[in-house]
Amino acid sequence: MQALTKKWLALFLAGTTILATTGAWADDDDDDKPGAAGAAEVEGIETENIFGYTLGTDTGEKGDKELTFTLDGRLGKGGQRYNALAGEAEFEYAVTDDLKVSLGAALNSFDISRVPGLDDTNGGGIGGAFFEVKYRFLDYRTAPFGLSLSIEPEWARYDEVSGESGTAYGIEFRLAADKELIKDVLFGAVNIVYEPEWERDENDLDQRIWASGSGLEVSAALTAQVVKDVFLGGEIRYLASYDGNFLNSREGWGLFMGPTLYAQLTEAWYVKAAWSIQLTGDSPDSWNSALDLADFERQQARLQVGVQF
Repeated sequence: MQALTKKWLALFLAGTTILATTGAWADDDDDDKPGAAGAAEVEGIETENIFGYTLGTDTGEKGDKELTFTLDGRLGKGGQRYNALAGEAEFEYAVTDDLKVSLGAALNSFDISRVPGLDDTNGGGIGGAFFEVKYRFLDYRTAPFGLSLSIEPEWARYDEVSGESGTAYGIEFRLAADKELIKDVLFGAVNIVYEPEWERDENDLDQRIWASGSGLEVSAALTAQVVKDVFLGGEIRYLASYDGNFLNSREGWGLFMGPTLYAQLTEAWYVKAAWSIQLTGDSPDSWNSALDLADFERQQARLQVGVQF
């Protein structure tokens, strides 16, 4: 596990260094633009990333570009050891003030030992790819609240729970709403996420058989600007796993809560972090536990760095 952690830490630091260098270049470029220093005050706070797992509705200004590197960790199940890591690199482009598209790829690694219902494994590799389209219907600056819808088709090479190799496809639909509760200080957001999935095990002798399932996530978040360009907050998330593509039969659920942090380090470069712990849950496959450790983990964490240009 120590070697695995060092590998991912080195990869994340490399991504951070690249983004920091790009961010410095972008800052120099922005300084040459007339009125750049006062633009943020006129336009208000960009809300997309100021929460945690919950996302804001903003899509950037037409022509904006962004590079992000995200490290997700899912830690702990019933048993001796469960660590699942995913690293994503993503490029985003604002086609208009209200429409953004993005493209990304992922790496995955799993370190699983003596977890009931799962085979021991230690490894990973290229995890898949995804494409997202996000449209903002309402801008919180000019409407009572912000509202957006994003659609993200994705392809994956690993089962996200067991780490087994296979082929999976999914489409994430995310409806987001946010509101400025106290001008430039306090913001709130709500997300509803529905994701149907189709998966096939590469060891399945009958390659025509696909398993179908779906996931539901409902989250709410609050964050406050405690000092200039630094936001601290918290969020609560309800996650549920279903058999069938249309939330046919619930297999398990978990309620997560935790803190969030966002810091705009320069005009171009930002960092955000979120950590959640499962407070309660239920699954018929979790024995002697008040949590759903069959479908979800004890803890989930996210660290993201990005550069806007």
